[in-house]
Amino acid sequence: MEIRTMEFVEKEVENTLYHCIDLKIEEDYIAMGQLFAKVLALLQQYRLISPTLQVIIQPEQCLTETRILLESLQEAQRRHVSRRKLLTHRQILNVWLRKNQHYQREILPGFF
Repeated sequence: MEIRTMEFVEKEVENTLYHCIDLKIEEDYIAMGQLFAKVLALLQQYRLISPTLQVIIQPEQCLTETRILLESLQEAQRRHVSRRKLLTHRQILNVWLRKNQHYQREILPGFF
């Protein structure tokens, strides 16, 4: 994948992440799921993931936030298989948010 494409995807993923953090704070889970579904569609469009949400490329080949998102998707899938439950956007998003340093250090402590 070319560098400009990777940078575009990274910017979209990063913008989505921060918007999702704001929506989580507001507890607007429907909008958060819809926004997250759009970023997953973007990843499918650029052939980073398959339509079944399987990661196609090595996450290490991507820029930071995109790499974290792909790793979160893989981790959520591993948890899904062990629990034998339906994998949802919200589960993937929660893993992704927990892996984000800004969310861990600044947002999450405010919930407690």
